Amino acid sequence: MSAALKDVRFSDSEERVVPFPLAGQVSLVRRCASELENIHGEAALQYWKTECRALAARLKTLGCAEEAISQQVMAFQTEVQVEMMRRYSDRLAAEAQDAYRLDP
Repeated sequence: MSAALKDVRFSDSEERVVPFPLAGQVSLVRRCASELENIHGEAALQYWKTECRALAARLKTLGCAEEAISQQVMAFQTEVQVEMMRRYSDRLAAEAQDAYRLDP
């Protein structure tokens, strides 16, 4: 390592990248939930597997350990399920509100 880099306090040890948690990536969670709402059966299963494998591969490229990758992907899957339930609940509430407005 050059003396200039040591002067700005870069260490000689290997640096560790800590990725932002997948479950906290709200736009990604919402995108996946939206996609899964519109496809079903084998197409949904293939989409889901492809998406989760791509996320795992991205974390592996960053140097994450297998256990951390597994935990991240599982937490992400949970967040997508929660988002899908929230969206469904919102639709039911909107339908109920519309029905309520139509009754005199």
